Amino acid sequence: MKENPYSDMDEKASRVAYLIAGFIRHTLTETEHDELDAWVESSDENMLLFEELTDEKNIEANLEWMDKVNTEKSLKSIKKKIEFTPEHKNLKTNKWFYSVAASVILLIAAFGIYKIINSKQSKDASIAKINQTEIQPGGNKATLTLSNGSVIDLVSAPNGLIKGDNGTIINKSKDGEILYNDSGNSNSEANYNTLTTPKGGQYKIQLPDGSLVWLNAASSLKYPTSFATFERIVELKGEGYFEISKDKTKPFKVKLTDSSEVKVLGTHFNVMAYENEKSKDVTLLEGSVQITKGNNQQNLTPGQQGRIISSKIVLVNSVDTDQVTGWKNGQFIFHDAEIQSIMRQVARWYDVDVKYETTNTQHFNATISRNDPVLRLLHILEETGQIHFKTENKIIYVLP
Repeated sequence: MKENPYSDMDEKASRVAYLIAGFIRHTLTETEHDELDAWVESSDENMLLFEELTDEKNIEANLEWMDKVNTEKSLKSIKKKIEFTPEHKNLKTNKWFYSVAASVILLIAAFGIYKIINSKQSKDASIAKINQTEIQPGGNKATLTLSNGSVIDLVSAPNGLIKGDNGTIINKSKDGEILYNDSGNSNSEANYNTLTTPKGGQYKIQLPDGSLVWLNAASSLKYPTSFATFERIVELKGEGYFEISKDKTKPFKVKLTDSSEVKVLGTHFNVMAYENEKSKDVTLLEGSVQITKGNNQQNLTPGQQGRIISSKIVLVNSVDTDQVTGWKNGQFIFHDAEIQSIMRQVARWYDVDVKYETTNTQHFNATISRNDPVLRLLHILEETGQIHFKTENKIIYVLP
């Protein structure tokens, strides 16, 4: 690890200031970069200070301020202590600018960071806790509506057997999953249950035939408690990932709110059918499916996607299936994604509202765990220099 030339400052503040200066002049090692990332992500105050100190306009303003207070001699002294070897030219092409800017950062950042470190201990712990929980990631949350109309909150319901209606056997696991046992009673009238996730929720279900469905946030799945007929039919709103048990005698069908239908025998596929998206997308990973919309039909092979737009089905080849199913595996994966598309996913998972103060048309790339706080994701997007954000309570403002 590089020697820190500012050991006379408060040790922690000095270290962070040194790392920020290294970030400005692009001289950090990978270990130092991870250390800086950890500090930035540890609190809102740290992130805000980092953004202010690394903003080009603020750096130029600080340089002007330093000129006014006649600190040229101090800067020269500091400059002798640091070897500046900029590898990039993001701010200015002039080496002098890198040197002086980094020096100013060291002086100003140390003071600001010192204030943050020492003021944190005196803050009201309850207020800090509220701020940290305002925009946290979602989790296993859902309600189960039985055919008799009664609603079970699966968050508060104990693990183990859940009393269904008409003799239905339901088991709730500790891992955010409910499992049905097919009674096989083909003579009884079909009873329908509905699994519903809120914004900020997800849940997994094993259907009576053994098929598995992962339900994304703000979604619902309506299904019979026993597949007693010659076909297996469920109704989906929102997004779900399906792994269907093979049964040639009973084709499996997923019906969407716009009367579209996905027919399968046994396969793995993802259906994204949110009302506020531009299209309803069926993405096939394994097996084969048939999409029907009115008089239109399309058969998919693995790696293909069918986009239902109005009355048409548009076939897309070579789809990035990792990006499509990332949510099911606990990740946000954005490849060349529009900010509006990203923020719709953010709004559903973090249960927030999004307001735009820009008409940004850039495309973004990012991969991040869905277990991370939203500030981590926003910070990654901001590092592109193409977008900025402001958060107030449960609202995220998208800025130029």
